[in-house]
Amino acid sequence: MHHYQGVCSRLIFNQTASKPVVKQLLKKHGYVKRKTQKRLSTGEHRDRNVQFERIAGLKAEYEGTGNPIISVDTKKRADRQSVS
Repeated sequence: MHHYQGVCSRLIFNQTASKPVVKQLLKKHGYVKRKTQKRLSTGEHRDRNVQFERIAGLKAEYEGTGNPIISVDTKKRADRQSVS
């Protein structure tokens, strides 16, 4: 639901107002839509590299077993139409 539409639907006393009117009133009274802000980095953790060393060790151990290895791409991709 659009931000202003939500405000329009929650008005009391059975009053109605259009989205542009609600937008103007909110702006007039100092209300603004906030944008998502990036969080600050938490910095380096003293044991940060341990997890990567553990993964590398497990990977090396598994590769030695002779079992098949697969690779999975987990990036979300936009829908593409197949071109023939």
